This record gives sequence, C-alpha cells and structure tokens, in this order.
Amino acid sequence: MGFEANTGLGVNNHYGQRDTGHGIGHIKTEGSVNELVVDVTGDMLNDTFRLPVVLPVESIFLDAYVDVEEAFVLGGTTPTILVGTSGSEVTNGVVVSETLAEAVGSAAITGTFTGTWSVTAGLAAATTVGVVLGGTTPTATAGVGKARVVIRYANIAP
Repeated sequence: MGFEANTGLGVNNHYGQRDTGHGIGHIKTEGSVNELVVDVTGDMLNDTFRLPVVLPVESIFLDAYVDVEEAFVLGGTTPTILVGTSGSEVTNGVVVSETLAEAVGSAAITGTFTGTWSVTAGLAAATTVGVVLGGTTPTATAGVGKARVVIRYANIAP
C-alpha cells in the first residue's frame, strides 16, 4: 500500500498509482505517457456507463490492449464492447470484438481505434470516457464476463 502517515498531524500521503475504486478505471502516469485502465463486467454493459475519468485536451492515443479474465456472453448482431468518448463511443474510441470478448485471453487492439481516438493530432477537447455495447440490438448476460482494457496515451500539453 502506498500510504504514509508519519507527520503526527493526522494527514496521510499516498504514493504511486491511485485506483478510483469499484473496478471503474484508473489512470497511471509515467512522465507524459498515461495509462487508462478500464475494468469491464457484464453487469456494466447492460446500461450506458460513464467513467469518472476525463482525458485531457491534446491526448494522443498510442496503443490499446484487452485481457479477458472471464468470457462474456454477448447477443445481437455483431456485438462489440466499446470504450471511448462518452455518447459517441461507436465512432470515437476503441473496439473489443465479439470474438475477443467471448474467449479468455489477451490481445492488442490498437488497430481498432476509431474517429478522434485514431488521429495523431490529439483530442480537440477534454473527453469523458464511456463504456457501451455496440452492434445491432446488442445484449450482455448480467453477471457474466470480466475484462480489463488498457489504453496508453501521451499528453504533452502544458
């Protein structure tokens, strides 16, 4: 644990990566390279889910990965899991295909960046992150499925 309480003032210091809790997502920073980590479950896919994470203006996306710990059960026509700009995840973000979501394992998904997340110019505005299902009438079985999506991005704006 990265806590320290040695001042005698009843104040704690925290060192290292900080998790926002509840498997929602957290950001790790190493210089100007940041890591957005999103833990996705079948339960959260039944509703549009808003992360308490806002990516800063001029963020440039580098790569993305998914690790499926427990396979999802997805329905509908070509269902996908989308992590991206809240409200427009289908056109701005990264895609986890049905094939990847329904099998345990890890994969690089960098090639699935779409829209404003695929350009090298960086985000034009601060962006709230959302997680939704994509496809035609997509469904996810509640209580089934667990994955971690890691998105690395750089931000060199002052």
